[in-house]
Amino acid sequence: MDMGDGTSGSPSASTAAHEGAMVMPTTAPGPFNDADVAYAQGMIAHCSQLVEMSGLAPGRASNQEVKDLASRTMTNEKTELAAARGWLRYWNRPESAAEGGMDMGGDDGGDMKMADSMSEADMEKLKTAEGVAFDRAFLKAMIEHRNGEIEMTRGVLGDGRNATVKQQAVMMAAMQKGEVQSLTRLLAKL
Repeated sequence: MDMGDGTSGSPSASTAAHEGAMVMPTTAPGPFNDADVAYAQGMIAHCSQLVEMSGLAPGRASNQEVKDLASRTMTNEKTELAAARGWLRYWNRPESAAEGGMDMGGDDGGDMKMADSMSEADMEKLKTAEGVAFDRAFLKAMIEHRNGEIEMTRGVLGDGRNATVKQQAVMMAAMQKGEVQSLTRLLAKL
């Protein structure tokens, strides 16, 4: 995820500075547990919704910073989706708990609370908003998503076992916190 300025904010996330693109490992060797699996599954749900939200911006946003943010978000969320899906494939686990239940078969791990995503009703409102109303609704939804993802990283850092996932979670939590600050400043300008 990016910091809102086209950078990842962490040397452990390789970036192509001119594109603002982030690179994440798509395999996660070593021991893992249910918390690692739940985190990856949660990332898929969150990233998918952020891709959908970001796809609305080119035709609905009025603020160029919001359009640019949506473009960077789309790119980085697709990278995160590829990583989370790769981890789950590597572990031979489903992309969602609904596909395979919560008996993940990894090493023992605690339950991790999934952070809330945008409701269907709020997504429908965003789909019909335009101009400044869209910009404000989009930024508010992004802030909620980022705060939810910070909570998800806390869960995997506390209960997870896989070193790759934990390393990525540390990096992402730092980026999310910085992005929440950037999003809040941008929202205040509108």
